[in-house]
Amino acid sequence: MKYILFPALLAAFLAANPSTGAVERTAGKVLFLGNSYTAQSAHFIKEIFKREAPGFQLSFLTPGGVDVKHHLENQKSQKLLASGKWNFVVLQEQSQKAGLGGQYSADFHKAVAGFIPVVKKQGGKVCLFMTWGRRDGDKRNPAVYPDFKTMHNRVSSNYLKAAKTNGLLLAPVGNAFAHVHTTDPDLFRKLYKKDGSHPEKPGGFLAACVFFKELTGRSPEDIRWNGGFDPATATKLRKAAVQAFEK
Repeated sequence: MKYILFPALLAAFLAANPSTGAVERTAGKVLFLGNSYTAQSAHFIKEIFKREAPGFQLSFLTPGGVDVKHHLENQKSQKLLASGKWNFVVLQEQSQKAGLGGQYSADFHKAVAGFIPVVKKQGGKVCLFMTWGRRDGDKRNPAVYPDFKTMHNRVSSNYLKAAKTNGLLLAPVGNAFAHVHTTDPDLFRKLYKKDGSHPEKPGGFLAACVFFKELTGRSPEDIRWNGGFDPATATKLRKAAVQAFEK
């Protein structure tokens, strides 16, 4: 069963997104600017690219709790951004803010737009890291995010909007989580740490499989490494990453 919401937005995004074509990339310099969600996925991202796409060079700056606006305004982030000619700059918003609406969502869109001229000047592309809804919704914002599905809908729609509006790449990790939520409830719960927010090892592996597809243009099913999981689980996670890009 396919679980991708907001079909009109998604269709427009897929029509404009270069990763949906046959283009494959064997090398590139990638800068990840995020927070603990990126940091706790980084082990698997590094391992998959090292094993399957060694021509890629990955760098990470991931202080806890920060948003895209922080990285746009932070001296350390901007110094790192200026330090190399990046082919891809991956931006991850704080997990709650993108879908909260009001000033939070406005700041997200404005900050994303602020990165574009700098990255384009280097000849690179901005890629958004679509995060996931929290396993049981957000206890701090229960009226806005009462459950996973609602949170996924709100967060993913804003990432899709930002990608479509600005012609950006998008790694739809949240869609991969949503596919597992629909097809395998037991595995879905294993994607999360006990806090129901941060990625446990299967969630980190799933995120890495999505980035492999988005940045290399190759299918996650090409990944031979099982990430330390049993073959059946690794196969399910790779397939979920494939489904994240489907309508």
